[in-house]
Amino acid sequence: MDELEIFSVIAFDGITRNALGVHPDEEHLLYPMGNKVTIKNAKTGEQFFLAGHTNFVSAMCISPKGNFVASGQVNHYGFKAMVIIWDFATRKIKSKYEMHKVRVEDVCFTSDEQYLISLGGMDDGCVVVWDVQTETPICGITPPSNTIIFFFCFYRKLFAGTFAGSEIFGNATIIARTNISGRHFITAGDRTMKVWSIDDKNRKVQGIDVKIGKLKRTINCAVVDENDEFVYCGTTSGDIIKARLNIQEPGKFSAMIGCYSKVPKCTKSEREVFFGGVRNLLFLPNKKLIVGAGDGTVEWIEITEHPSPVKGKSKKNLMVTPCIVTRRSADVCAAVTSLVHYKNGLILVGTALCEIHEIELSSFRTRLIATCHTHAIQAVVFPRNCSEIFATAGKNDIRIWKLATPKELLRITVPNFSCSSLCFDITGGSIISAWNDGTIRGFATNSGQLVFAINCAHTKPVTVITITNDGCKLISGGCDGQIRLWHAKTEARHLLNVMKEHRGPITSLEVSPDNESFISSSLDGTCVMWNLRTLERKFTLRGDTMYAATCFVPDGTQVLTCGSDRNIAYWETLDGSMVRQIEGSTTGTLNTISISPDGQYLLTGSDDCILKFWDYRTANVLRVGLAHAAAITGGAFAPSGKFIVTISADGAIIIWKYPFETSVSSDDSDRKSDCKTDAKVTS
Repeated sequence: MDELEIFSVIAFDGITRNALGVHPDEEHLLYPMGNKVTIKNAKTGEQFFLAGHTNFVSAMCISPKGNFVASGQVNHYGFKAMVIIWDFATRKIKSKYEMHKVRVEDVCFTSDEQYLISLGGMDDGCVVVWDVQTETPICGITPPSNTIIFFFCFYRKLFAGTFAGSEIFGNATIIARTNISGRHFITAGDRTMKVWSIDDKNRKVQGIDVKIGKLKRTINCAVVDENDEFVYCGTTSGDIIKARLNIQEPGKFSAMIGCYSKVPKCTKSEREVFFGGVRNLLFLPNKKLIVGAGDGTVEWIEITEHPSPVKGKSKKNLMVTPCIVTRRSADVCAAVTSLVHYKNGLILVGTALCEIHEIELSSFRTRLIATCHTHAIQAVVFPRNCSEIFATAGKNDIRIWKLATPKELLRITVPNFSCSSLCFDITGGSIISAWNDGTIRGFATNSGQLVFAINCAHTKPVTVITITNDGCKLISGGCDGQIRLWHAKTEARHLLNVMKEHRGPITSLEVSPDNESFISSSLDGTCVMWNLRTLERKFTLRGDTMYAATCFVPDGTQVLTCGSDRNIAYWETLDGSMVRQIEGSTTGTLNTISISPDGQYLLTGSDDCILKFWDYRTANVLRVGLAHAAAITGGAFAPSGKFIVTISADGAIIIWKYPFETSVSSDDSDRKSDCKTDAKVTS
């Protein structure tokens, strides 16, 4: 079956360490997005997705020459985690293996691209060296049969990898490759750091601990200089360890040179550290060292040869020397998780808030080039008769996006609360939202300023909000099962009526095209059709399901429902009789259903991450969308009938091209209303 064509994807998994990568051709950016790896052309914006993982990607690496891409994933307890090596040119899987338990913590290629090193998580703790060309582990031993339990336990380390941590201290969490030698690499973590050598002839891997004396540190990141002489390690304590590798001199062990803190600006201060710990390090030519900290600070530093004397230094800090001098500094407002060199004089910074910043090294000026939601998105909506912008909502904020670019135009932040539903007023001048603190809030579309707030609108969280077609009334539904009608024109937005028919949380509210009635759905297995004038119940739709979404067809003769039974149901609005029922998904609950403006096509999204595009009359699936990496939570057709926007539980927004010619009239599609916004503010 043909797939829907993707126009753009707004997603970036910034929480994963070293999630952002730049291909050596400096044209492609790579980053994980759920269970896929995204390859994006920085010039054209074209995107390609590497699909093969069964769960979220936890580690990613690009080979030094750019021929291969490696990625590791997370899996459920008791199962092996997969590592995949991709051929970058063909965008296909070259090889894969499952030798780590539960989680792959980090992956890294050697400098000559001959081997891939992968590191397991805390449930595994082993390092595996994989020959990329022969597609075999370096140990070359096949796991024994299930009957030889004793020998399986004895030789476990050979075919499951070598233990990367220390028996005395904690587990290793990161890998750093050398730049010249293709047979050495470094692992580090909780009070442990080792230099490893690969023996090709004997097919063995040997690790030697770096001597750091009595110093106890948890290492977040490590980077080797261009000559393989020194390794710099950032710690959770906010200081930097420098160690000499000595890998080119047989018989000499690697040892720490010093542990350095920042030169204090104040003479009374004993020492200064990077707040939030040193999260990432980047070594640039001419011995430039870039530091990314947990508080969002990005600094270009130098480690001086002559430490600054500090009076009154205590014995506790005797081993930490203030030698770090800051040359340039910038702030990206969130913990730094990725640092990569991009073209001449530029670096890209990925943050835990799923943002990508561009920093110019000469001036250290910062520019935000990409952003997305950090949590599950609960709602997506277009203004009436306007396709230029759309709004999404989730935990902490509401965001308004420009469809054509797509760029974030406006961010409205309400800390510590989650928005579950949105709707624009009929002019597009304000956006009305439902929040889990029981409050309904209205914001100006062009500035993000709070226009009104209905406090204690429901005794429990407000789950859904909508507005009538004439813009006179607001309809809200809550977790308490109540539906409340509010006057939308007055400043007070006073309560008009309360309707209590449902016994479970309200999941959707839809007003009929003629503005005479509206339908509500609930998790209690009922949908109620209401008379909007008398506010009386017309009839009730019942099913063996928890209804998740409803929608009216454009002519108002039928209503469509979907829910946990994975079926799509057609109902007559005249008497509530069921006309048709079809299977919408074979495995996942249907979370959303919407119909195109011309009434010819349907859109459904489910927990199995599959988006389906249906013919309304024949109920045949015409197209599918497979790009989402998590449960699809919502979808909407652009009023112009040219694009489709879908959202998912991993915070991704995907814009799809409409697969067929639209029959929406040009008068409707070109109507601008008052939905434009050029503001870039945060409330």
